[in-house]
Amino acid sequence: MMRIAPMSEADLPAVLAAWQEELVYDPVVESEFRRVILNDPNYEPDAVLVARDGDGSIAGFASFLVRRTVPGGDGCGQPYEFSQGFLKAFFVVEGESGEQGADLLLEAGESYCAAAGKTAVNVVEYAGPYVFPGLDVRYELLRDTLCRRGYRDTQTIEDVAVDLRDPLVPRLLELAWQRVGDSVELLTWRPELLPLLQELVATSDQPHWFPAGWESRYAEADERVLVLRKGEKLVGWARFRPNAPQGSFGPIMTLPRERGKGYGNLLLLESMIRARDLGTETMSAGWAATGFYVTNGWHITRRYAVLRKDLQ
Repeated sequence: MMRIAPMSEADLPAVLAAWQEELVYDPVVESEFRRVILNDPNYEPDAVLVARDGDGSIAGFASFLVRRTVPGGDGCGQPYEFSQGFLKAFFVVEGESGEQGADLLLEAGESYCAAAGKTAVNVVEYAGPYVFPGLDVRYELLRDTLCRRGYRDTQTIEDVAVDLRDPLVPRLLELAWQRVGDSVELLTWRPELLPLLQELVATSDQPHWFPAGWESRYAEADERVLVLRKGEKLVGWARFRPNAPQGSFGPIMTLPRERGKGYGNLLLLESMIRARDLGTETMSAGWAATGFYVTNGWHITRRYAVLRKDLQ
């Protein structure tokens, strides 16, 4: 008989082993599982569920969550999201056991979200700690399983990457500077800029990247954070992570009223060149505004479906 229960510490090794078998494009080690699933500030034990078959084997796993306040424990929630619950991670085994486990896991998780006052469940598009921003489109079984239970595709999210050794990259940066001219000044982060950054955050439309207490992360100089100053105000901000051989980029933000002037392109390309000079060969960005990156020499590497179910 199939049994659904909150995941216990004793379940962890079997869950991780089954995860590696079923989510083949998203292998995860225990430390990462704990960070993203169990140590999420919005984590509640009753929403992380395991399905076990009659013989005790793992038939499936589902990690649901809700934000109890608009910002939630992670501080990244937005008002329009407050009516939503999230299915952060989900897998089932193939066959009859998996089908039965899927039905019971999803029913339990949806009931949990409904009891918290949520009217929909998203898979996933969650701005807190996440394993993946949506369901990789290559997981056809999981996608079919969700659609069978009333989930529908709402959008596609893509990951992108770029080879920083491409000789076109310096030329693109040169063109970006030609476009903006001397209208802005590019600066690496230093703590005395904090009042200007606080003003930028307060007037931006992307406050979820700066949850409560974010100022403490900016107490020291950091060559991986770039800002654009225009007159006496900051108009843009970006963060990159150099590494060898592959680094990553993002997030990036420019003020809404300053968009369309080439400032975002400049922040991106300067980050690329600086990461290259620090020994990075390739750079990736997840959950990307694809068109913005492609125009700067990037290409799509992965595609995810975001699914949603309205709860009755």
